[in-house]
Order: sequence, then C-alpha cells, then structure tokens
Amino acid sequence: MFKTIPPAGIPYKWSFVFNPEKTGSSSFESSLSGLFGGKTYLTNSGRSALYLILKATQKLRPERHEVIIPDYTCWSVPSAIVKAGLKARPVDIDPDNFGLSPDAVDTAIGENTLAVVHAHLFGIPGAIDKVEKICQKRNIFLIDDSAQGLGARLGGRLLGSFGDAGVFSFGRGKTITTLHGGAAVIRNEELAQAAGMIFRDEFPKPGAGDISAILQLSAYKTLFNRRLYWIPDSLPFLKIGETVFDPDFPVSRMADSLAARGESMLKNMEDIIAVRNSNAALYQDMLKNTPNINMPKYPSEAQPAFIRMPILLTDWKKRRIIIKKGHNRGISAMYPGTVGSIRALEPYLAKKIEDCPIAKRISETLVTLPIHHGINNVDIDNIIRLIKAALRENYQENNK
Repeated sequence: MFKTIPPAGIPYKWSFVFNPEKTGSSSFESSLSGLFGGKTYLTNSGRSALYLILKATQKLRPERHEVIIPDYTCWSVPSAIVKAGLKARPVDIDPDNFGLSPDAVDTAIGENTLAVVHAHLFGIPGAIDKVEKICQKRNIFLIDDSAQGLGARLGGRLLGSFGDAGVFSFGRGKTITTLHGGAAVIRNEELAQAAGMIFRDEFPKPGAGDISAILQLSAYKTLFNRRLYWIPDSLPFLKIGETVFDPDFPVSRMADSLAARGESMLKNMEDIIAVRNSNAALYQDMLKNTPNINMPKYPSEAQPAFIRMPILLTDWKKRRIIIKKGHNRGISAMYPGTVGSIRALEPYLAKKIEDCPIAKRISETLVTLPIHHGINNVDIDNIIRLIKAALRENYQENNK
C-alpha cells in the first residue's frame, strides 16, 4: 500500500557506510584533478563550488558582473550567482538536449558579461564545445556545470573538462553520492590561485566527523527502499525533491570522511552509469514513435551518463495526470519553473532579458522517469503502461 519508488538515487552496501577506504580529501582531490585537469577544491555542496568559482572570476575582473545561464536549470545556480554579488542573465536552451543554445549565448554576451555557466541536465551532453569556442573568442570565462554530468562525454572529452573550470555535485541522485558535497576543478591558473585565497578565507573546515557521516548514510540507505521511502516522502518538513532559490546557503569544505567515500564510489562510477544508461535505453526503445512524446536527442559523439530519463509531453494536462498517478512509481517533474520566473530573483537579473520560449515550454511539459539500480524491468513496463494509458484521449485524471 505504501510502496514508493524513489525518483533518483544510488543504492550502496553497508561496507560503504561503516568501512570506507582509509583515504581522505587529498586522494579524492587527486583523482578528480587527474580526470578533469586542474586544481580541485572539495566543498560542502555543488552550489558552494560554483560560488567559489564565481567569486574568483569576479576577483579577476571586478568591472564585469553578469553571468549567462540556462533559463531552465537547477535553482542552485542563480542562488550561487546572487551570493557572489553578481547578476544572472538567463538565456534560452536547446530543446533536444536542454543545454545552452550556442546562438543564444553569442547574442547575449555583452560588455558586462563575466562568465557563462553551461549545465548538462540529466547527464545529457549539451553543445558545450561550441560554447567553449564562443567564450574563447569573446574572452569570457566558461564554467562547465557538470553537477549532473559526471562521467558523460562529448567527442571523447569528459563533461567537466571544458572551459576554465568544472563544477560537480555529489548530492543524492547524482552520478555518485556522498549525500552532500561538491567540487570545483579549475584549469585556469589565475582563476585557481584566486579561488585558493577565497577557499582559505571563506570555507571553514566542517565540524561534523565520521559519526555524522555514518548516521546520515545509514538513514539514507535504510530509507532508499520502496517499502520505506514513503516515510520521508510524506513528511513536508524534509522537503524531499524540493527545489528552492536560497542565496544564503552556508559554505564550507567537504569532510574528510565524505571525501573518502567519494573516492570509493568514484571507482564504481562506470558500473553505476552502465545500469542507468541501460534502463534509459529501455524507456527510449519502448516509447519511440509514441505520439505526443518527445525524447532527448544528442549527436553520435555524445555519451550521456543519465541520472534520470527525461521525456517531453505535448499536453501539459496529460503531464499533470502522469505525475500524479505515477508518483509512487518514481515519476516526477524536475524544477518548478524557469529561472526567469523566480520572483525573488528579479532584483538580481540583468537588464533587458530576452524571452526564453523553449525553456518555458520544457518547464511545463517535462517528466522524468526513474532509472536507478532500485528498479527492474517490471517497474519499467508498469511505468510505460501508465504513460500510454494517460495519453489516451479518454483517460481522465480521476481514473485509477
């Protein structure tokens, strides 16, 4: 009766909780630097890592204050921009891969542009190679936001290795998890030096130790179970899956105990990605040629690392039905709206923002499907049947 499939997440063994490898921050830093090139700073969250990079860019070019971002992205991105004392300029996105439109970026760059933040939603590579060329030509910092793209590649290059710096998140539901935590990997030497001073002065060492990590990881492992997930999912004060705009978030360094677990899980990253991509491929195969559904498209040189399977519906009313009926099966929306729709962000938006019709349409029609290790082929079959039933013209919201 109370079974609820989590929309995203990573199951792990009890040995991961109680017996992590005896490594710390330095080992995890070295591994990330080796993969992505540059100086690595481990932080308490992905948005803290983005804040660190943005503050460093501001320090190098204080006369500029605008940051170009996708109009449909995680609200942590504008939160970090505001915390850094900068202005956000949301621009439209590519309807096929949800990444920044290179043409929109080129048009939006002006004399006040400090940086471009390119995100890869759901682990799908966007056209960051084209955006990189634009930023190099226009002398603009490029931040490769791979909070959701760890392990994905474009043209053989790992996402997170483009531009001046990469941002990563290790929160619940990402490619790998330490429950919370992030990383900034900075390739631009001047930027890395500036970030180092900010990191030293503004990012304190965390007070919590391994006992706290064990308690949090134990709780997550226990509740990441369809028989128990309904408990945290039903408690509103936990705000499970809620996306908020909050520029007052705390910043600190990542605890050594979590970094050790990040290093351990990083070694299993390819296996984690393989399971998710396999489940995503099942959805793609079973939903192809289904009327009123569009699925992401990406070039042959792109290798995604899906964290959820996104689909787009042509009818927002059907979307509402599918999310409502499919909640217990792990079907969900993503963000509550576009960046430009955040009322509290209005004072921090750049002037003369262009309309972003594609981002708005995606925010109103996007549905995500679970692909993690906790689902099986029967679950996928049931989800497909629910979606196709909801798309029938005579299927009403009150149908069971």
